[in-house]
Amino acid sequence: MKFLETLKSLPLSRQLALAAATLGVVLAMVFLVQGAMNEPKSLLYSKLEPATAGEIIEELDQRGVEYELRGDSIFIAQSKRDQVRFALARQGLPQQSVQGYELLDDVNGFSVTSEMYNAAYWRAKEGELTRTILAIDGVSSARVHIGANLGSGFTRSQSPQTASVTLNTTHDLSPGQAEAIQYMVALAVAGLAPEDVAVIDPVKGLLAGPNVAKASQPSVVAEGQASMLEEKILRLIDARVGAGNARVSVSVDVNRQHQTISERTVDPDSRIVRSRSVNDVSETSAGSSGALSAASNLPQGEGAGGGGNSSTMRNSTESVNYDFNERRTETELLPGEIERVSVAVLLNEQALGLGAEGQDPAVAANEIIADFEQLILSGAGLNSERGDTLTVELMPFQQAAVPEMVTAPGMAETLVQNYFWSGLQALLLGLVVLGLGLGVVRPLLTQKGTANSALEGPGASDGPTVLEKEPADPFTYLSDYTRERPDETVALLQSWLNEDRKAAVNE
Repeated sequence: MKFLETLKSLPLSRQLALAAATLGVVLAMVFLVQGAMNEPKSLLYSKLEPATAGEIIEELDQRGVEYELRGDSIFIAQSKRDQVRFALARQGLPQQSVQGYELLDDVNGFSVTSEMYNAAYWRAKEGELTRTILAIDGVSSARVHIGANLGSGFTRSQSPQTASVTLNTTHDLSPGQAEAIQYMVALAVAGLAPEDVAVIDPVKGLLAGPNVAKASQPSVVAEGQASMLEEKILRLIDARVGAGNARVSVSVDVNRQHQTISERTVDPDSRIVRSRSVNDVSETSAGSSGALSAASNLPQGEGAGGGGNSSTMRNSTESVNYDFNERRTETELLPGEIERVSVAVLLNEQALGLGAEGQDPAVAANEIIADFEQLILSGAGLNSERGDTLTVELMPFQQAAVPEMVTAPGMAETLVQNYFWSGLQALLLGLVVLGLGLGVVRPLLTQKGTANSALEGPGASDGPTVLEKEPADPFTYLSDYTRERPDETVALLQSWLNEDRKAAVNE
């Protein structure tokens, strides 16, 4: 009641100031509670297409889920993230931006020409292939372009089918993965050969395609053979020296040339007659041996006179054709043949215990090296005639520093890590609220009571009264006090008159 009386006794200007200060304290407290109790946000989705992001935001609004947009990312309360994701997944959100065979659902056969249907079909085919490629681990985005052959069916010569795949990856794709993409696209398009499919990464360049697979094949073979030999040798050595006490390095040199050799072999002893032909030619010539006269120019019978001669010539030729047994061999040497293998093995000398039984360390080291060389030669299948080399060395390994074990944080440390900043924010806002209460509200409430005690005098209360602050204008203050409290003013004046009367009687 005294607080209400004091509040009513304040002038209107001070009441408005007190209300404003109280409102500020309340707002500060509300902000303090919200800042301290606000749940941290967690990422829901990011890097979505604008249309897909709009659908998700609309669904969140319908569900009444509070969200926050930060660029192209959507954040919601951490406790609701998994629940909201499953709920959106049941409704098919976020929808895939790549469309496949569903494009053909809206095709009307009565209003679509063959060219339009072919374009929609190949677009749907590209979308389906893109979806499959996006399912590969490490592929973040992909697009498929098919060079469809839309020539007339009456054309005799058709241009070959081609295709290209452009993709962005989070890590390097192996040559086997790039080749798998080639075969997947080729098998989905009739008449398309795998070597006619180009796999392109805008950052790393051409991964697979024409004149790429053959060039990279020897390197792939060398890496595969080297890795296989390293694992095989290391598995043998670890059984003797223990894990971590051996290092194996294998280098495989392969042939990178592509050769085609054609050979024809004829057996001369296998001669047989295939055909035989004989040609006989006979020529006969006749003439006279008499002297030349006028009678020799007369017709035959009339001027015949002297003697004559004749000759015959015969020519005989024979042609024989033979067949032989022959063998034709065509050999194609592909790149990738192993030409030379080099193996280097480093063993931890400290793990072998050399000289432990009083034996000379050098002699023991030589025996161990010989044993390991024989083991590696037999296990790895090295061929010295081919030029393979093997090197085994014993050296002490550097001891790696053991990392210090860090204990898991306790409950107090976890609370400090999770709620330190929110607690600090609450403390600062609490100090602000306390300062507003003690520096603004309390002086407004106590100032009026102090002035009233000064006016009432020493007889108004049992205890001593101290005037803390004199009013700026006593006459204005007395006028306001008389108008607001007329009864108390009359009582005060009456007490003053009684004191004056007592003093006059005493005199």
